[in-house]
Amino acid sequence: MFTLHRLKLPPSPYKCLAKTNVIESPQSGVERRTANVTRWRDREMAERWVASAWLLKEKNFRKIDGHRDLWALAKILGRQPLVQPIAGEANVK
Repeated sequence: MFTLHRLKLPPSPYKCLAKTNVIESPQSGVERRTANVTRWRDREMAERWVASAWLLKEKNFRKIDGHRDLWALAKILGRQPLVQPIAGEANVK
């Protein structure tokens, strides 16, 4: 949260990214789906179960609030954004 504030990110994505919900919600879904496994055979089995749980949880993902302004975060981090904002437009579709 403090890092986002220091980066001077636009307010729209900051509202969503400043919270830990983006991380905690999928992790809780993985925890629910793997909690009943009492004996993991090997690392590959654990990875398969976690990957499967993430794929199931992915169906419930929604867009990040302010996703249209994530280009600003890419620019701040020195990365080439996938979508460039159009001059004179606040939101890019």
